Amino acid sequence: MTRLRRTDPENGPPMPAVESSVPAYADAWASAREHFERGTLERGLPTLRVPAVFIAGAASPIAVERSRGSAALVPGARLEVLEGCGHMPWLERPGSVARTIPAA
Repeated sequence: MTRLRRTDPENGPPMPAVESSVPAYADAWASAREHFERGTLERGLPTLRVPAVFIAGAASPIAVERSRGSAALVPGARLEVLEGCGHMPWLERPGSVARTIPAA
């Protein structure tokens, strides 16, 4: 089993430039829509038997209730809401996600 190694995100290198393309973006959304229509998460999440932590930024444009609903589908999962963060807390507050996940 691979163990996660704790790092020092506050002193890590800067985030590299993020590149995207319109075709890749469109394909990703088409795939997500297909999964929503098929109910992939609603059927699959209850079958998970692993520790799970859902992390949501309190200021995300995606309502925290969406994460709460997903977490409720996974047996034993928990939801952590990070205040002062939007949709990408790992970029907005480096280290916030690592501090939320218990050490392995």
